[in-house]
Amino acid sequence: MSTQADEGSSFSLLPEEGRQHFRLLELPPELLRLVVSERTILHFKSGPKSSEAGSNSEAVLCTPDKTFNIRQVNTSNSVYICQPTSHNDDDENPQSGLQAIAQSSWTLEPSEAALLPSAAHYLKAALPTYSSTGTYQSKDAPTSQQQIFDDIPLSQAECEAAWRDLSCFYMLEPWGYFLPTPSAKVQVWRSILNSAVHFGVDKPGRFSAHEVERIFDRNEEDWPSELGHAMLASVCDHEGMLDPGKWVRAVGLDLLAVAGTRGLPASELLKKWKDTLPEQWRSAAKVEALPRSEYTLSDDRKTITSAGAESGVAAAAAESKSTLGAKRKWHEKFRESKKAAK
Repeated sequence: MSTQADEGSSFSLLPEEGRQHFRLLELPPELLRLVVSERTILHFKSGPKSSEAGSNSEAVLCTPDKTFNIRQVNTSNSVYICQPTSHNDDDENPQSGLQAIAQSSWTLEPSEAALLPSAAHYLKAALPTYSSTGTYQSKDAPTSQQQIFDDIPLSQAECEAAWRDLSCFYMLEPWGYFLPTPSAKVQVWRSILNSAVHFGVDKPGRFSAHEVERIFDRNEEDWPSELGHAMLASVCDHEGMLDPGKWVRAVGLDLLAVAGTRGLPASELLKKWKDTLPEQWRSAAKVEALPRSEYTLSDDRKTITSAGAESGVAAAAAESKSTLGAKRKWHEKFRESKKAAK
């Protein structure tokens, strides 16, 4: 029986000046399943360059609802990116083979971020404020909400959630996107309550998102209806129904934020809190209803103070206030790493 020797495939290497440039991305199982099973678009994003610190934020990889840190790892192995090619030994017998078109010495390794700054910190740095007096902080306005989100190194869902929780809103006159101050929001909470009592919609079963919307249509107070709609959205569930727990908590946090780091007697906060809520929800106004990370108690639990102080990455986000929105290239944000791949 005759056999034919296997001569293998030819391999060639392009000259260095002719090679392309690649970075290999090693996807963890969760990301790989997402990419393979669904039509998911991944985004590379990075934070703004701080004019004060003069340093760049590291790049991250975002799915629609999650953010992954990226580590750039050097490998000591020779890794080539190849593509099929063919050449002719003679005019009649073309030979197939492989050609190395690039060499990669670095691998990008995503890992789910355990601790990242909230998108709220970046929004607070980017947006002008709207106060309870109707005045607002002037600043170059972003052209769109999406432009703001594009400059935040977090996923779209995380940006949208922070936007909703902060009651950020868009207004035509003056034109722009604004972040309401706690005092402005307290003013609106009280106005909604007073209007609800006046129009008789503060009864159980009637105090609904629909009834509150009707109040906005008849709003004669000195605050924009757009702000009211944004605040209402922040205390509704995903089906657009009012969530009493969210409403109670939001009012308490805003009252606490108005007091600031100087604090106030806990009994005084509770009185103001209950007076700003519909009758049927007042019993829920308790210190325990607030997120523990948002306040501190002192003087044998008699004085409550807003946690207030920003730290670490949150402060860095605030420093970038003047540069949020500047054009950047994500691939310039990878920091040098000397750690070798295992």
